[in-house]
Amino acid sequence: MPDPWRLLMPKSSPRQHRLIRLAGLSLLLASLGALPPALAEPEAPAEAAAQQQAAPPLAQEQRVETSFEQIGGTPPTSAEAAVVSDILERYRGLPGGPGIDTPAMPVAPSATAAPADPIAPPPVTELTLVLEWSPGPQHAALLVAQERGLFSRRGLNVVLQTPADPDVPAKLVAASQADLALTDQLTLHRLVDQGRPIIRVATLSELPLSALLVREDADIDSVLGLIDHRIGYAQRAGQDVLLRAILQHEGLNLSHVEAKDVHFSVIRAMNEGWIDAFIGGAALSLPRELADLGIATRAMPTETLGIPVHDGLVVVANQDHFQAQKDAIRAFVDALEQATRWIIDHPAASWEIMTRLEPTMDSPANAEAWPDIRRRLSLRPGAMDHGRYRRLERYLHDQKIVERLTPISRLGKDPG
Repeated sequence: MPDPWRLLMPKSSPRQHRLIRLAGLSLLLASLGALPPALAEPEAPAEAAAQQQAAPPLAQEQRVETSFEQIGGTPPTSAEAAVVSDILERYRGLPGGPGIDTPAMPVAPSATAAPADPIAPPPVTELTLVLEWSPGPQHAALLVAQERGLFSRRGLNVVLQTPADPDVPAKLVAASQADLALTDQLTLHRLVDQGRPIIRVATLSELPLSALLVREDADIDSVLGLIDHRIGYAQRAGQDVLLRAILQHEGLNLSHVEAKDVHFSVIRAMNEGWIDAFIGGAALSLPRELADLGIATRAMPTETLGIPVHDGLVVVANQDHFQAQKDAIRAFVDALEQATRWIIDHPAASWEIMTRLEPTMDSPANAEAWPDIRRRLSLRPGAMDHGRYRRLERYLHDQKIVERLTPISRLGKDPG
């Protein structure tokens, strides 16, 4: 039968082979407690006495007596014993146990000295949103969601931008120059009818924010009283939709009035007498701002002038990019809903947040308008009232403001 030690070390010399074999046999005998005296280390008398004085064994221990001859070996010479003793000494200094690698049975390391890989931060999606006007109380849900970390908690970085021109926000989205924009429902219907690829994805204010605001000294008591007067507007929708619609409702048209684009300078235009009336948004705060300047006005809400109730402020996205941005938009709308609920429960704290973020908002006119604006906030920003959109689309078509009836699914979606 072949010698197993030679199978393990086929290229060793006879002397090396014998020493390896003696070391292996010595380890075996050591494990059996019968290492020959020539290889065993003498035990210190004091240590032996201490062990004898230890607690007595519970039973008589049986010792197995074995020797090199009993396991088929021959006793080593003194030189060989010295070499094997050196091997055993080095062996005793090594760690042992089932987790230690050996040539015959390598094991996976139980620990690593290398530092752990850093945890990658969650991905952040940036959404650029263009406001329809300078920051005001109507933007409460956006500002509170931003301040309370409701966007960042959902992996969003929402960048709010104020437009240089109040007519461009929705057009920027249509041209893929912004992800989202604020506008009113009337403008949405008009731009979609023109073929612009925008779609409503959320509602901030579910009631109109527009009105016809007339000076008390202009002697205008009704829409018919607008004839030959100067009517200001800040957005094209003010002239092309609102003013046109209320005039046509009374059998008039734009030629019966002098329409003036006053851009952002509404207060200056009224204060300096450039215009006799203004039609558009900011109907809740503008009367107080003008009153503080000594200008008395009277507001006629658009719903009292024949225009169906509609969403006063909506968020629009690019229809062509909606599917790619759907998850981010859904998270955005969810943050708006949570922010709105918090605003309803904490109106004073919400006002403090808004005025701290936008100090120019802290005015007596905005503070007075805040309760009315708060009541108009949409508690379910993603939900869409299909009947409301269908009625307004039918009205605008009947007034020949839009050329064709657009399906509701093309006008808006609920991203949830």
